[in-house]
Parts: sequence; C-alpha cells; structure tokens
Amino acid sequence: MTTSFLNNTRWTLLKSKPEPVSVVRMSQLRMEKTGLSDVPDMAVPAGYFIRSFREGDEAGLAKIYAVSKLDKDTVHIVRKDILEDPCFTPDRVFVAEHGGEIVGTASTWIAPDELDAGYLHMVGVLDGHRGKKLGATLTCAALRYSRSEGFNIQRLMTDDWREDAIRLYVDLGFYPLVTDASHPLRWEAISRRIGRPEIMDKMRVAPAPRGESLLSKLRRKVSSVTFTGP
Repeated sequence: MTTSFLNNTRWTLLKSKPEPVSVVRMSQLRMEKTGLSDVPDMAVPAGYFIRSFREGDEAGLAKIYAVSKLDKDTVHIVRKDILEDPCFTPDRVFVAEHGGEIVGTASTWIAPDELDAGYLHMVGVLDGHRGKKLGATLTCAALRYSRSEGFNIQRLMTDDWREDAIRLYVDLGFYPLVTDASHPLRWEAISRRIGRPEIMDKMRVAPAPRGESLLSKLRRKVSSVTFTGP
C-alpha cells in the first residue's frame, strides 16, 4: 500500500510541477502517537529538575526557542504566542532547570480544530545541555500530562532537518501522519537518513475532510505549494 501511494504521489507531483521551479514553502511534517499508557517514566539527569512554567521564565524560553529555531525568540513573542494563547496554562509548559537557568522545555498543547488529540509543542534544549536525554525527559513529562487530561492520542509538527528529534519521537512511538502530497516522499528520504525504515510501514494518511476524497485532498495540497521561476 505504501509503495503504491508513493508512486501515485510521485506522478501527481510530476504532473503538477512547472519547469524550472524552486520550492519556497513546504508544509511541516506531522507525526502521531496512539496510546499514551506506555510513556516511560524517565529519570531526570543529576543536577537538573523538571518543573512547570513560572512567571519570569519568558526570557529563558525565548533563548531556548531561538537556539532551537522555533521562531519565538523574544520575550514579547513568547508572551503573545504562548502565554496569551487560549490553551495556555502554566502546567502545560515544562522546563528543565540547571543551576538556576532554564535549559530545556516542552509543552503539551491543544489544537482547537483537533480536539481528539493533544499536541506536543515547542521542544528544545540549549546546546550545552544536549546529549543528556533532557529532550526525552521533557517530552515524556508533556505526554504524561496530556494523558492526565484524558487524551489517548498525541500529535506534533516537525521539520525534515530535525533528524535527532524525529529519532526520539519514533523511539517514543510516533509515526508519520500524512496531510500533504509532499509528505510521503519526504518521509521516505528521512527514513533512510535516520535508519528507521519501519516508519514507512506505519505511516498513516490523515482522513480527508468530510465529503472530500483523498485524491481531491492531494490535488488541493499540491496546488497550494508555492513555486517560483528562475
């Protein structure tokens, strides 16, 4: 089923692509984990502790978001896009603290148009504190909180180049969720780069909106990709 879907997608993209082209905008990849009962209770590395957001953490979050290329790199943006978001509560934002400094974070969010699932959101760790499984520890804390809110499904959005993060997500039971015609080919390339071929067998196509066929959805997604000429 996967091979047939990939071949059809290749043909759809080939027919839709003008020449010469360069893609200037690509949709983010999406992943999904079904079942949150198996989230491991990971030990916090020595010298660190995990807690929820406190007032005054905004500057620390902005620093982590900037280093992690998460597009919220100022206190003003953190307040506007995170703290003023209707779904924000301090308990949904986890931070790792070391020596009085915030060095990592992960959040569990709720998407208003996908109320059947929680969303893993804004995961990042400062450079000097990577390699200690802080990202995994924070992610698991967020997943357990989402489970405590009654969710059994967790989704996330990520980028092709975040290969270390994708490996972590796969290890925790996340698999590709296709919502764009470009996704299968991109996941095929990623699966080779990260050495996780099994994700292609577990890749799932998200249901199309009611009344819209999968083919119509793929055509709509392909037409939404922005191309520029030479």
